[in-house]
Amino acid sequence: MSRVPIRRLLTAALALTLSAGLATLTPGVATAEDKPEWTSDDPSAGSNAAAEIMAAQVPLVEFATRITELDEKFAALGGVRLRVERRTVDLWWRGEVPSEVREEVARAEADGIRVVLGESKFSQRELIERTTDLPENWKKYPGLVDVGPAVDGSGLLLGVTKDADPSEWDFGVPVTVVRTEEITAFSRRDDRAPWWGGAEIIAPVAGANLRCSTGFAVARYFLWFEISRGMLTAEHCAPGGGVRFVDPTGEQIGVAEPAPARRLSDSLYIPTRSAARIYDGGVGVGEFSKPVAGAVGNFPGQFVCTSGAGTGVHCDIRTDRINLLFFASGGSFVSSGALGRQVSGRAAVGSGDSGGPVFTLTQNFTRTLAAGLIVGGRGAVPCGQFGVSCANEVAFVDIGFVLLAQDAKLLTS
Repeated sequence: MSRVPIRRLLTAALALTLSAGLATLTPGVATAEDKPEWTSDDPSAGSNAAAEIMAAQVPLVEFATRITELDEKFAALGGVRLRVERRTVDLWWRGEVPSEVREEVARAEADGIRVVLGESKFSQRELIERTTDLPENWKKYPGLVDVGPAVDGSGLLLGVTKDADPSEWDFGVPVTVVRTEEITAFSRRDDRAPWWGGAEIIAPVAGANLRCSTGFAVARYFLWFEISRGMLTAEHCAPGGGVRFVDPTGEQIGVAEPAPARRLSDSLYIPTRSAARIYDGGVGVGEFSKPVAGAVGNFPGQFVCTSGAGTGVHCDIRTDRINLLFFASGGSFVSSGALGRQVSGRAAVGSGDSGGPVFTLTQNFTRTLAAGLIVGGRGAVPCGQFGVSCANEVAFVDIGFVLLAQDAKLLTS
């Protein structure tokens, strides 16, 4: 079987219950003729191979999530970094550490997690605010590729091309300059409704067939009632939206809505029949699928996997930076971005993967948690079995920011 749908969508049922003169709408459950939701118990198959490191990071991610929830606006949080192999979390705070944070630290340490507390010069929020006007003023910074807070809150980290001269740039905070490459925006085969994440999609426009990947299935609601269902993908695959997407056989998936006002999410919503699963494994070989159980935040040091229609699944990708603003080839600005690197020097992403899922695994590795959508990559490396153009570093946009931009919620199962 291939990243090819073999089942038709189950029609969603809506139960209308009349009780004591009150009409209650209850969301229905999809009941379609299933295309086989085949999975794999092979511990070496696809993302299953990352099960051990993914399970090890779960309690660290849960602790980091609780800490960020105590400072939702990043007003004092300087940074968080996971060191999964050492069961350690580095935590930087600006000013006095509140008692509720210290209580969480004590609970984590009682559970065997080592927490290293440090003082940060700036909060994440202060540093992010230094970059908010950059999309309108990007031409003033020739060669700037990405910018975001240093993980310890000490200032900004600037990624610039080798020819850039940042000596006169003033952000009002200390900066560290790293020479790097521009992020290349990467524009499985024959899927069918209900569409899954990680399948190949094409935007047939005049003069080009833009090939990308589906992301995650989502829905929109009025109160508890589902009013629309769709699939996410990358906006740079069809800038501005309003474009028809098909699969490689020509079967129509749907017409993407115009891009949202919050344009920096690099995301599109395609109204279509979709289901809460993503493809895993290779492309045409060793494919299987996994359900989506929910979403997860992103933290430096966290391990993620990618699954694109061009090059299949890649794991052992360690997130290096978050809360980034970056500029991708083709003119896309992306906010709430993250960068991750495949730790063994192999491919993390490749051509045709844009819009595809970035995810982690639940503790038993049978389900996935959405972390983001693929934007592109940099640092050319051999692709291996699948693909023709691959990169060691993947750029992606945080799933929480995408859902906010699209006013949508993940479909889960």
